[in-house]
Amino acid sequence: MQHCHATTHEKVSLAEKAETWPIAVIGPSNAGKSVLFNSLTGEYTIVANYPQTTVEPARRIIQTAQGPIELVDTPGIDSLTAQSRDEYATLKVLLQDGLHGVLFCGHALNVKRSLVLLAQLLELELPVIACFNKSDQAASSGMVTDVHHLANLLGLPVLEISAEHDLGTNQVRESLETFRGNHGVWALPEVTIRYPAFVEETVEKLRKLFPLEQRPSKGVALLFMQGEDIAKEWFHERLASEVLIEADHIVQNFQKRITSIRFRLALFQAREAWANRLAEKTVHQAAHVLPTLLQKVGQATRHPILGWPIFILILWLTFKGVGFGAVQLGTWLDGLIFTPAAQAIGVLITHPWINEFLVGQFGLLTMGVANAMVTVVPILLIFFLIVHFLEDVGYLPSLSVLTNRALLPLGLSGKAVLPLVLGSGCNTTATMSSRILATRKERLLVSFLVALGVPCSVQMGVLFAILSTMPFTALLTVMGTVIGTTILCGLAMNRLLPGNIHGQEFILELPTFCLPHWRNILRKTWFRIKWFLIEAVPLFIAAAIAMFTLEKTGALTVIKSLLHPMVTGFLLLPDKITEVFILVLARREVGAIYFKQMVENGELDYQQIVTGLVVITLFIPCASNTMVMIKEFGARWAVATNLAIICIAILVGKLLSLSLALL
Repeated sequence: MQHCHATTHEKVSLAEKAETWPIAVIGPSNAGKSVLFNSLTGEYTIVANYPQTTVEPARRIIQTAQGPIELVDTPGIDSLTAQSRDEYATLKVLLQDGLHGVLFCGHALNVKRSLVLLAQLLELELPVIACFNKSDQAASSGMVTDVHHLANLLGLPVLEISAEHDLGTNQVRESLETFRGNHGVWALPEVTIRYPAFVEETVEKLRKLFPLEQRPSKGVALLFMQGEDIAKEWFHERLASEVLIEADHIVQNFQKRITSIRFRLALFQAREAWANRLAEKTVHQAAHVLPTLLQKVGQATRHPILGWPIFILILWLTFKGVGFGAVQLGTWLDGLIFTPAAQAIGVLITHPWINEFLVGQFGLLTMGVANAMVTVVPILLIFFLIVHFLEDVGYLPSLSVLTNRALLPLGLSGKAVLPLVLGSGCNTTATMSSRILATRKERLLVSFLVALGVPCSVQMGVLFAILSTMPFTALLTVMGTVIGTTILCGLAMNRLLPGNIHGQEFILELPTFCLPHWRNILRKTWFRIKWFLIEAVPLFIAAAIAMFTLEKTGALTVIKSLLHPMVTGFLLLPDKITEVFILVLARREVGAIYFKQMVENGELDYQQIVTGLVVITLFIPCASNTMVMIKEFGARWAVATNLAIICIAILVGKLLSLSLALL
């Protein structure tokens, strides 16, 4: 498919104006694609200063004078050869979504690497608008790219932007509109990449199997030769079975001449040489650049010795911030709004059932709305302000490097830290983000460990809030038991699950440490709080109604009697803990909040608090995480995981209870 640059604006018909054009935002990890996407669409998707924040495509419509454009925000990729599920999702968008073009978002700090990816996109023969993001960071590092010269060499628009500061995004928007007005026509690049002769010959043989107007691009043919599943699907949909057999025969003969590793190396070397030639002509680096204070801090956070005290300090500050700040804020909100409201309702409504339904033990206001707003929202606010601060400065990739060696015995690489840390925000999100990991074994391990030992943000906040009021030994016991159990189970799972990660290189781009942007931090925190208010508050209300119904119908008494041998006899906990377990089954944070109320009411002693915290932390994943596990890994894995976690939680709780009784 040939593209030539339109010299005049042809008149666009009404039908053409009404058609929505899909254009994908493609680029390497951590290049700022989602920030650019947010700026262009006026919408909001989660952004962070670390790779693989986006794990599945997001779509938004933008209106232009020439007609609507559907922008597709995609997970970051370094190559069109998909190594993980999120990269596969990007490749699927490129080959199956009928794109009219690509908005390429490269990284101004790593132009060569970005150009290697751009080369592969150009080989797909899709129209491309290129921009290089984070130009402000590149300039501070002494790196300048002559984008005008690069645009002339490539024969396509090239822009220099800083999407985070909204610099250059208007030019990107104008380029998209011009592109739409020109019917999506740009010139093909003047610089072409030549591969070894036998590679080029095989590509041409494959292309000639198709009619002239349906021939695949060079990029699709190369992906088919590499055995990419999505390229095979592309060929299968367009070739008759006898011609497809001939295509497979051509590839088999090619594979007899060169191994897969040598073939991929030849492709990379040719693309890298092309990228190097362009970079030498257009990228200029200052000879001497002194490291900044932030760069020195970044180096310290991943230092094998200094990094661990810094990590422990961050955990301690988080513990103190959530434990005390959230409690103070919650107490203020309760005194200002909810206690007066409950008292007023108690005076105005005297009917026993209605009064109890609204402000009783399982009241709609007291257990439902007040629990969510007084206890959970302050915890989420403090916790996410801290987490988003760490994201914004670029700490999480450094933590991955620091913990890479420690995670190897568990069968994981340092990249697994990212979904594990995300699990402290939401287990469901963490399970989805496990797509960034290269092997199925790593994804299964992470999903299991997150479900077992990583409490979500609200649960962790409640955990910290309770432990902050107790002796330091309680913190050591609970955290030590949860972490120790998670490590032991990880070691066991690493042996039980087939496969390994040995021989795989741990490669992760380290973003530049930078000053936090408080607008971004506050915006992300508000986004998370809004999500909680929309999704979780109704669940708190539903839980209150369910518990009220169970109590009034007598079903709660029956359930308590059935679980009495396990709760009271085995775990040495009061019968009322059964109510917590019931709530945890629906939503972890709902049960955790109710447990906190029991602690504040003095219904539990030291031993019961510590044992209860460990059990509900290790207990079964919430319903939403279970559904995502079914989607990602199948029902068998989700059911087996839940059953195993229930058994582990109860067994560990019993051992801990016995140990505490002996002290």
